[in-house]
Amino acid sequence: MFTTHGTDQPGPGVDTGPARTDNRIREADGPQDVSQEPGPAADGENRARHGGADRLLDVARSQLGYREGARNDTKYGRWYGMNHAAWCDMFVSWCADRSGLIDVVGRFAYTVHHAGWFRQHGRWGRTPRPGAIVFFDWRGGNDISGIDHVGIVEAVRGDGAIVTIEGNTGDMVARRVRRANIVGYGYPDYGDSGDADGAPPWPGRELRRTDPMMHGGDVRMWQTRMRQRGWPITADGWYGDQSARACRRFQREKGLDADGVVGPRTWRATWEAQIS
Repeated sequence: MFTTHGTDQPGPGVDTGPARTDNRIREADGPQDVSQEPGPAADGENRARHGGADRLLDVARSQLGYREGARNDTKYGRWYGMNHAAWCDMFVSWCADRSGLIDVVGRFAYTVHHAGWFRQHGRWGRTPRPGAIVFFDWRGGNDISGIDHVGIVEAVRGDGAIVTIEGNTGDMVARRVRRANIVGYGYPDYGDSGDADGAPPWPGRELRRTDPMMHGGDVRMWQTRMRQRGWPITADGWYGDQSARACRRFQREKGLDADGVVGPRTWRATWEAQIS
């Protein structure tokens, strides 16, 4: 697994370069015969079924119809710390954070850097697949340096067209059908997340009470699962005293070391241990 910093602050692997986008729908893409409702793409298409790719897409689907405010004001830009700018890649990063996949999808605002990051890690190619990050050059080029838009592949059609979910397209989050101006695809390393019945991949860091408080999509994912198991915990993405107490109680219940730290064993048990 390759990683970036999964935080809201700039750091190694976190892009603060100039955002670039073009939110026009191109004639070469053909009819936009897709629903803008939050459900999955149409049956019969090659689409993600479960695991990490579908977690990312579930978050993206929940944002369909979101519209920017004045001067490119969006919650994605505010989250990233670079509001009032082109926000297509900040939308992708926000979805990755909310699905606990920031380490494998990346946290970027500048599409050129994002695509280059995938290529640097050997996760770049020309074949569409559900859950891939797709990069466009509206001028029709094939070089990463010309990329100026990005989206998430939701489905691949039999005729080779892709169905995407994109931010900053028509000043909103929307599904699109794309056939042209595609430079390539970044393939997040979803690991063993294809196992729908098991735990999602270990996020790569221990969740623990720290000062300043630990925060991120992985924390929110664990908290959400704990709530699903019936624990009275707030899924706000901040690992504070409430989370640590719930963790210790859960660990004692399952015969784990009750240290209040969500390590690999506790993470897996949160999904796979019997609910009691």
